[in-house]
Amino acid sequence: MLIITEKPSVGRDIAQAINSHPVSHDGYLTAGNSIVTWGFGHLVTLADPDAYQDAWRKWSLAQLPMLPDTFKLVPIKKTLSQFKTVSRLMEAADVIICATDADREGELIFRYIYQMVHVNKPVKRLWLSENTPQAILAGLNALKPLSAYDALAAAAQARAQADWVVGLNATRVFTLKHGQRGQGALSVGRVQTPTLRIIADRDQEIASFVPVPYWQLEVWFETPQQQQYTGYWFVEEGREIRDRFLDRAEADKIASMVPPNTPGLITLIETKRVNIHPPLLFSLNDLQKEGNRRFGLTAQQVLDTAQTLYEKHLISYPRTEARHVTKEIASTVEQRLAGLQRETAYRLPIEQVSRPLSLQRLINDHAVSKAGHFAIIPTGQLPKNVTDREVKIFDLVARRFIAALLPKGVDERTTLITEAGGHRFRTRGTAVVVLGWRQTMHMLPEPKDTENTDDSETNAKIPAGLKPELPVAVVKNSILSKETKAPARFTDASILAIMEKHGLGTPATRARILEVLLLREYVERVKKTLVSTEKGRSLLSVVPGDLQNPELTGGWEARLENIAAGTDSADRFLADIRTYTQNLVAVAKQQSRTSVASDDLGPCPICNTGRIIAGKKGWGCNRWRDGCNFTIWREIAGKRLTETQLKALLAGKTTPVLKGFKSKNGKSFSARLRWNRDTSKVEFIFPSPTATTSATRPVRKSSRRSP
Repeated sequence: MLIITEKPSVGRDIAQAINSHPVSHDGYLTAGNSIVTWGFGHLVTLADPDAYQDAWRKWSLAQLPMLPDTFKLVPIKKTLSQFKTVSRLMEAADVIICATDADREGELIFRYIYQMVHVNKPVKRLWLSENTPQAILAGLNALKPLSAYDALAAAAQARAQADWVVGLNATRVFTLKHGQRGQGALSVGRVQTPTLRIIADRDQEIASFVPVPYWQLEVWFETPQQQQYTGYWFVEEGREIRDRFLDRAEADKIASMVPPNTPGLITLIETKRVNIHPPLLFSLNDLQKEGNRRFGLTAQQVLDTAQTLYEKHLISYPRTEARHVTKEIASTVEQRLAGLQRETAYRLPIEQVSRPLSLQRLINDHAVSKAGHFAIIPTGQLPKNVTDREVKIFDLVARRFIAALLPKGVDERTTLITEAGGHRFRTRGTAVVVLGWRQTMHMLPEPKDTENTDDSETNAKIPAGLKPELPVAVVKNSILSKETKAPARFTDASILAIMEKHGLGTPATRARILEVLLLREYVERVKKTLVSTEKGRSLLSVVPGDLQNPELTGGWEARLENIAAGTDSADRFLADIRTYTQNLVAVAKQQSRTSVASDDLGPCPICNTGRIIAGKKGWGCNRWRDGCNFTIWREIAGKRLTETQLKALLAGKTTPVLKGFKSKNGKSFSARLRWNRDTSKVEFIFPSPTATTSATRPVRKSSRRSP
């Protein structure tokens, strides 16, 4: 029996579950009568265009669109040796077990290898959501024929072929029409381009936003018992409530009607009890959002960390969109809790979990079946020899798991109305009555949301014992000057929520899409936010609107899900993709040539005649061949600069403190950067020990070459 896994680590887990002392060979393990081998992710991929026609080797508008009748597969060169090992083992095997990751991409990895090797052997599917020895042995006893996953394989291959057709044709046609020499290809894709559009639209909203000033009237009241509270002016206008003034004069007029010592009367106290139900379990998207909000981790960092925790048998398979578990997994919850209870931090909240367990709200076999995997939950094993980041993500998963099992929380939300000077003032406050499941979350950092919120009016402190008809008096009043705020820039957490809403990508691919946009420099990180660059916005100016439309791409992803469910045809989907691509190329060919993202960042500060342009490794003057040596490298001491940071340097400004530099001995350090016009060099600025002055040091020199 030959077992093929996606990664060596999973191969070792399976081999050790079969036999505690497997024998290691070059590219595989033997465990009793079984052989376990692996890929390194993909070993086989779709062939490049030049494998179909020599004419497609050259980038030419005349050769577009490229639409293969059938798609060819080729081994990936850097893993060719392992592919040969897997091929030899497959040819010699009597039965093959597909044990690649149990998702759409994992299915594609195995099917490509199987098609490339051209063997005709019985194949069964091992579908794992956990890599513990118990789960592996249970899975080996519940193998299914590979044909049970043919619909999933069809969706996987349709996705890959659609990306090839749309991506390669769009990239070539827009690069040929709008690219510049030395700039490289303009990367266009069916998911990354709509995602870029969403980010760019938000940036445009912010850039065009004009704040509108408004005022609120805050009044302090005191009871006969000398208890004080605040109220905010409001008026009912039909079905709407207005609680702000757009005219300062109106605010001043009403404030003059409630000077200190003005008598008032409490006319209404309304208290409602609100149940705060426990959250469901983590999907990958939810875990990535929470990791970003609480710890500032990127989506890719959370995914990579969760994958490592999975491979260390600490959590279940992370690439899932399910927030529920199956009845079968629900039967293991008590065992998992017992494992977590060995950790002191989890002991007290676990003791508050009601027995017998009430799990009905967490069980949804249909949702899990549709997602392919149940929600991310701990296996019950506790971390050992893990990194700080792994501890953080494991703790999130463990606490969410416990929280989902705890009783609901209960809050009291009180609204108090006070009348004074012929006007009404509202006070709203919330008090926690029952902490419930929230007790598991108090050890976590507060979410670092970037949304602009003002909860001063909705979270006031209301003294105990207040009743209707209680007389009060005005202590003082204050007019609060405020203004409307622009929408917040996207963070990883907020863009993931939008991508999920529009069906852009899958839980397994969304993080990678963001990293591609960053790598291509269509988007940059500014602190913890994602901001479109001039290059990205310029690209959008030439790409047709439908390819930027999230609804179109979301519709494609929905069709892929339907193909996996057996309710749509891969052939029909790909026929539609081919037609779409033909139309896209035709439109692009008719466009007038426009240079995308010249990256002209202004005049050169050294020669004053050249322009600052972007190169592959840095920014320099376009007159460098004439002797102008202005250069700022993209990467300084191991940290990659953003376009925003560069612009600050060119403007003669000092950057904020930047983290993530690496010294020669590999130690991390933080510093500000400044471009010294006298020396034409970028300098580090370090706070001095006295914190009253700064020490400067020039950045290490690089050999002069074109940036």
